[in-house]
Formats: sequence, structure tokens, C-alpha cells
Amino acid sequence: MTNRERFHALMHGEIADELCQFEAGYWPETIERWRGEGLAPGTAPWDHFGITWYEHTPLQYGIFPHFETEVLGEDEETVTVRQWDGSTARCRKDGHSMPQWLDFPVKTLADFERLAEERLDPTTPGRYPDNWDEHVARWRTRDHILVVGNVAASFFGWPRSLMGVENLLVAYYDQPELIHAINRQHLEFIKVLYDRALQEVEFDFAFIWEDMAFKNGPLIGPALFREFMLPYYREMTDYFRSYGIELCIVDTDGNPTDLIPGYIDGGINGLLPCEVAAGTDVRAVREAFPELRLLGGVDKRALAAGPEAIDAELERRMRGMFTPPLYLPGVDHHIPPDVPLRHFAHYLERSRELYHREVGH
Repeated sequence: MTNRERFHALMHGEIADELCQFEAGYWPETIERWRGEGLAPGTAPWDHFGITWYEHTPLQYGIFPHFETEVLGEDEETVTVRQWDGSTARCRKDGHSMPQWLDFPVKTLADFERLAEERLDPTTPGRYPDNWDEHVARWRTRDHILVVGNVAASFFGWPRSLMGVENLLVAYYDQPELIHAINRQHLEFIKVLYDRALQEVEFDFAFIWEDMAFKNGPLIGPALFREFMLPYYREMTDYFRSYGIELCIVDTDGNPTDLIPGYIDGGINGLLPCEVAAGTDVRAVREAFPELRLLGGVDKRALAAGPEAIDAELERRMRGMFTPPLYLPGVDHHIPPDVPLRHFAHYLERSRELYHREVGH
């Protein structure tokens, strides 16, 4: 079987000849470390280890044309920049932390309507790259996972990127018409932007990016989800399935467990990366929602600790998760630079061993 065949078998409850393994991502500092530990220059981690990876389409998803980047101020350690997406952020010059967000392009309905007219037209020339046909030809013979979506399929993450999280949370109560206007426009944007891609390319799953939870739970409750997101989810997932995309998977950090019933009602049938430090336990989620596909759920801290911790963590997460096999073990976010290359290799090898034990190979 190919990696893609393994992926689809496991995501449809069938036993594959081998575990399909891919990760959410790798920090640049991790790759830099691994170069000094045996990862050859120019070689990707998935090629080095014989696993696979997932790719997003190279489209201009959101704000386009971009705003002109402008430096508004700086000091010895930081620089304040009006960025390509219209937000203003104070960033460390060494890049070693998240930015401090200072301002966003949308505060009112009038702001959004102006932005939509000027920079959110899905038919603007340049949203598809000039070499799109070359990508399409390359994808016909691929053995990696190709996804449609990301930020361009999002009904919390997208308005948050326009407004900022605090402004968005207040607007649910003070400006509900603004949130609905953003999400209605975004739904139509999705349908127009992706129509060509969906006609020309066979995708492996729809990737819905939200990042709408933290360690104490989701950033909004089920009632707000059902009012402001569920109708758009239903129409979006119906749209993707009209093109034969059966798997619709939400990517969110934190612990989104309280929202899972709403996700499922909206046509979502998968969740990643299942962040352990936030309290997301893939085995508990599987017990509560047996039809949900789960990807990730392996504590990244165990990979840093070493083989014994890795073995214990994988035993804890993988036992009983392949009856039926609707689970792909993976690290519960991008792999950080405190993970040595040899620990990652041990994790991959032990994952395969436990998979074969679980399915009786």
C-alpha cells in the first residue's frame, strides 16, 4: 500500500499493512538541531525517516492584495510593524516569542465591508499561482497527503485574525451582525476560491483551522458555537463533500472537548492535534465520540524525555485505539527543538511496533 492508501484505510476504519505516520510540523530550530545529529542538508525529516507529510495548496487565501508592510517603531530588542494582513504587532527581533498584537484592521461592520470590497474578492487575479498547472500535474503522482482549507476554511480563527481575540469575544455580544457578516462572506469566499481547485485536484481531506481552545477549554461555549458557527460549518462541509471530500478535520490547539458535539453536527469527522498538556486525551475522546477520527495526541514532552517515557506514552495513547482503526498517532503539535533526532526515530519505530501489535500483524 502507498502512504495515501494507508491514510485513507485507517481513516475509514480499515486495517492498513503499515501505520501511516506524519506530523503536524517541525520547528525550524528542531530541523537546525537535527542537521547536526544526522539529518542531511536539504533532506526533509519525512524523507529521512520514510514517513509522509501533508501539504497545503499554494493559494492566496485571505487578504489580497496585501497591505504594505510598514515599520512603525523599534527599540534594541523589538520592532513594531504594520503587517501584510493589516494587523500591527510588536515582535522580538530574535524571533523567539509570539508577537504582541496591538491593532487589527476590523473593528466595525463598516471596516469589514470596506476590507471585503478592497481585499477579500476570491476572484482577484493572483490568488492562484502562475504555475498552478505544474502543481496539479505533480499532485497526480504524489504519495503525500494534500489538504484543502487551512485559514481559508475557518469561522472562529478567520474573524479572530481580522479583529483580535479580545475584540472578537466582545463582538459576539456587542456586534453580532458583524460576526455573521464576516462568516457569511467567508463561506461564499471558500466556495468561489476553491471551486477550480476542487474540480482539478483530488484532495485527501478538508483542513479546518480554528485554534479556538486553551488548557481550560474552548474560547467560546457551545451556545455561541451553534449560533455563530454551526450554520456555516454545515454548508461548508456539504460543499466539500459535493466534491467527494469525505474527511473534514478541525485543527485546534487546547482542549475543545465541549465543542465536539457541535463540530460533529456541523459535518466535522476528525480532530487534530489533540494537545495533551491541555487535557485532551485521545482515548477518552474516542470513548465519548467513537465515530470521530483522531490525529495526534502524543505528548511532545515524552519525546524530549527519552525512550522510556516515549514507550510509556505510546502504550498509554495507542492501546485499544485501532478497533476500529480511526486513529493516527502523532505528536500533539509541531515538534520542538528539545527533541533529539534519535528520540524521534525511537518514537516512530515504537509507534509502528505497537500498531502491529494492536491490529494483530
